Amino acid sequence: MRLGRVSLLAGFTLGVAFAGLADPPKKGPRPSAEQAEDASRFSDYLTGRAAQIDHDWATAGPAIRRAWESAKDDQGLRHDALLLSISGGDFAGALQIAKAVPADSTDAPLANFVQTLDEVGAGHYAAAQARLAAEPGRGLDRYLNPILIAWCEVGRGRKAEALAALATLDQLSGVEAMRQLQTAMVSDALGDKAQAAITYDKIMDGDPPLHAIIMASQFYQRQGDFDKARKAVERIDADGNSASLRGEMLARLSDKGRAAPVPDPKSGSADALFSISASLIAEKQNDIAPLLYTRFALYLRPDFPSAQLLLSEIDQRWGRLNDAVDVLLAVNEKSELRSTAERLAMGVLDKAKDDDRALKVGQAAVKAHPGDMDVLLSYADLLREKNKFPEAIAAYDTALAKIPPTSNRKGLTLYHRGIAYHLSHQWPKAETDLLAAMQLRPDDPGLLNYLAFSWADQGVNLDRARTMLERAIQLVPDDGAIVDSLGWCMYRSGDYSEAIKQLEHAVALDGNDATINDHLGDAYWRAGRQIEARSQWEKAERLSDDKTLTEQIRTKLKDGLDNVENPPRRASVN
Repeated sequence: MRLGRVSLLAGFTLGVAFAGLADPPKKGPRPSAEQAEDASRFSDYLTGRAAQIDHDWATAGPAIRRAWESAKDDQGLRHDALLLSISGGDFAGALQIAKAVPADSTDAPLANFVQTLDEVGAGHYAAAQARLAAEPGRGLDRYLNPILIAWCEVGRGRKAEALAALATLDQLSGVEAMRQLQTAMVSDALGDKAQAAITYDKIMDGDPPLHAIIMASQFYQRQGDFDKARKAVERIDADGNSASLRGEMLARLSDKGRAAPVPDPKSGSADALFSISASLIAEKQNDIAPLLYTRFALYLRPDFPSAQLLLSEIDQRWGRLNDAVDVLLAVNEKSELRSTAERLAMGVLDKAKDDDRALKVGQAAVKAHPGDMDVLLSYADLLREKNKFPEAIAAYDTALAKIPPTSNRKGLTLYHRGIAYHLSHQWPKAETDLLAAMQLRPDDPGLLNYLAFSWADQGVNLDRARTMLERAIQLVPDDGAIVDSLGWCMYRSGDYSEAIKQLEHAVALDGNDATINDHLGDAYWRAGRQIEARSQWEKAERLSDDKTLTEQIRTKLKDGLDNVENPPRRASVN
């Protein structure tokens, strides 16, 4: 589904409103109790604003709400308190604020929507439907309201009315996929399994998104049609980003008791809200709207793994890495997305530089999901990146014993094990793995670069290394690291003039890389351009965050290049 960059409601902005919070007294001293109340209110306000700046919605929401409770006439505070409460997942707090919003306020549509979801959550479908019908169709309301009305009709047991509500979507463009999926889910919920099967079959005859494949497979599994369920799951790429999910779903197919439950008004409405949020994320909408829709979905269905993974992605976009990890590790251990969540949590913890916890999560994930190759390989890569080379090699060994010969993973695993061997000073084994990987991934620019640079750095196989690097540059012409490798290969061959041309180009592509600048300095020196060499080394010294490289640069700045060995550099492994 492709939706325009529109918000459900007007005014989805977090303004800063100081009105009534910091006005100086105009009369005599006020009673101490009143001063204390103002101080407490101002403290809450500052706490909330500081948390908001840090995108800490869970702290900002309650703090701003407390400040608003002491100044309920402040419309700006009420607006922000409502948005921040939703953003932090405090639906009870958001509902309290929503009930205080006047009907003529610009926040009235959002307040009404919060109360609508409360009615849906309570099973008050007629009341929820009345609220939806009273709202004018604008923005994403045009897409969402018919679906929510349909689910309210499902809750009231009115099949014809539910399908009629969905039929209004036919007047809109860009929603056919969502319309089909919701129709299948509504039919299933109403007990019309034959119509649901027809619709799911039609979905699977096309090019369905991942979420639709999941829903179709779960439906087929509930119906006992395991062949269709398997074929649906096998549409997921066995070597792609969702390989963990694919494996988990295939493992569960024979157990009908582990099938997901039939959709109901709450889960169906949550699915629609999730789809809206996922669409906004796919269109790179970086405002607060995707977060709000995801929070709405999780209010109606707290145990919604797909929405939890999406919330984690949103948290990462806001820089809330610890929050993202907490969301991922809260995914139900029985969910088919649990292993995916644990694998993603490993990566987020690594990004947060929480190495110990990342390794613990990875170790536990491998133990909990011994058949999940993605989890095992992610853990092996993490071990390698943390310089735990024996453990990484052992993990790669385990993976290679299980990976089918035709899998794309085999070449990548050999490549990464080769790196681990190389960095643990076992070059013969590394070279064997890298050459074997080359047979399977002949046009992998990172692999071409790594092996060719390693040869060039040792001064061996220079002609072949040069050919490989020229091929890598054809594949990714703007990669400064690879251009640098070609320049270094020429340097090691003694062709300093050509080396300078390539290294100058590499610096132009990636001028903030200390090693590339250092290499260019070396080439300048060998070409007799000592002043330029020292200038380049000085720049490299400023850029370097590697202690060993910095010390070697300082030695060259003092004594020149003669009798100084160039340090080996890790080639790009991307």
